[in-house]
Amino acid sequence: MSRQMTPRERIAKARINLLTDHPFFGSIAMHLIPIELTPEEVKKYGIKTMAVDEYGNMPYNPEFVKKITDQELKFVVCHEIMHICLKHLERIGTRKVDIWNYATDAAINDILKNSFRVPKDCVLIPKMSGKSAEEIYDWLIKNAKTNPVPNGYSWDTHIYGVSKKKQQTGGGKSKNKQQIPSSPFHKKGQQKIDVPRVVREAHNFARQQGNIPAGIERIFADILNPVMDWKEILRKFIVSVIPHDFTYTYPSKKSYSTGFYMPKVVREYVDIVVAVDSSGSIRDDEYAEFLTEIWAMSKQFDNLRMTLIICDCEIQNVIEVTGEFDPYSVKGRGYGGTSSLPVYKWIEDNKNNNVKLLVYFTDGWIDIPMDEKPFHTLWVVTAEGDTRTVKKMPNATVIQLPKKRYGDDY
Repeated sequence: MSRQMTPRERIAKARINLLTDHPFFGSIAMHLIPIELTPEEVKKYGIKTMAVDEYGNMPYNPEFVKKITDQELKFVVCHEIMHICLKHLERIGTRKVDIWNYATDAAINDILKNSFRVPKDCVLIPKMSGKSAEEIYDWLIKNAKTNPVPNGYSWDTHIYGVSKKKQQTGGGKSKNKQQIPSSPFHKKGQQKIDVPRVVREAHNFARQQGNIPAGIERIFADILNPVMDWKEILRKFIVSVIPHDFTYTYPSKKSYSTGFYMPKVVREYVDIVVAVDSSGSIRDDEYAEFLTEIWAMSKQFDNLRMTLIICDCEIQNVIEVTGEFDPYSVKGRGYGGTSSLPVYKWIEDNKNNNVKLLVYFTDGWIDIPMDEKPFHTLWVVTAEGDTRTVKKMPNATVIQLPKKRYGDDY
C-alpha cells in the first residue's frame, strides 16, 4: 500500500506536472515559495485556502490542500501566480478590498477557464468575460443590488505587501473602513517577483514546448512585445549618420583626470532634410507633435544643418533651421492631398541628392518613389497610420509612434 502524499508533496508534484501539461504557468509557478501554515497560523492570518504576496510567498492551509483534487490544486496554484503576473496586488488603489478581491478572482478565472476546469465554488461572471479587473470592479459597484458580492468573500487571500496596515475607505468618507493586509511572510532582503522577466521566460519555455495558453500573448503584449522609445531610435539613427574623426590638437577634457593624453572627437557638419506631411489626414495634435520633435532635434545636435520642408501634395514651405527654431512660427499647413514625390524632387534639384538622411513625418497614406535613393529615408509614422506603403521603399527604415495607453488590462 502506497503512502499518502503530504500537502507539501502534493504542491511540489502539482508544480512539476504543470511544467509538462501547462509549461507557461508551470515555469512561473516554480518561482513560488510554498509555506505550510500551522492551525494557529491559519487562525491568526485568516487564510482558509491559499494566499500569495508580491514576493512569491504562497502560504497555504494544509487541510484545504488535502480536500481538493490534483486538478483543482493545479488550478489554485495557477490562480495565485496570475495575481502576481497581473499585478493585482499593486493595482488596488483606493478600492474596497472585498470587492476588488472578487473582481480580480473573476478576471483570473475567466483567463484560466481556457486551460483548466474551473472549480464550482470559484467566481465567474460571464457578462464580464474578457474585461479587466478594474472594469469588473466598476460593474460590481454599479450593479451591487442585482449582483452583490458575498459578505466576507475570500476564496483565497491576497496579501498586498504594504509596509504598514492602511485604513481602506474605498474612496470618499465611507464608514466601512477596512484594512489592507501587509505581508507577514516577507523576509528581510526578499525582492518582489520580477514580473516582466518571469513572464518572458515562461513564454519562451512554453513556445519551445509548442504549448502557449490561449490569449496569453494578448494579455501580456506589453511585456512580450515592448514598444521601443521612437525618440531614442530617432536620436541613435541621427548619431549614426553624423561622420566624426579624432584630433590631438585639442585633447578631450575627460582625459585630464586620467593622466593620459586622449584625442577629442570631432564631428563634422552633416546635412539632413526633415519633411512634414501637412495633408488633411494629419490631425492637428499629430502635426504639433511632429514640429515639437523637430525642435528637440535642432536643440540636441549642434552639428546638424537641417532643412525643414512642409508638404502635402506639393511643397508649402522650406525652412533652413539654424539657431533658435520656433515650431509655432512654421507656416504652410496645406490640408491637401499627400505625396512625398515633391520632397524628393526638391532634394535632387537643390541638394544634388547630397544629404545624409531624410526624416519624413507622416501617417503613411502617401505616394512614394519606388527607385532607390542615394540617401537613407527614415519614415516616422503616426500611431494610427499605415506602414505598409512606406515599408516597400528601398533604402528606408520605418518607425511607428506608439499608441497611447489608458490603463492596464485584467
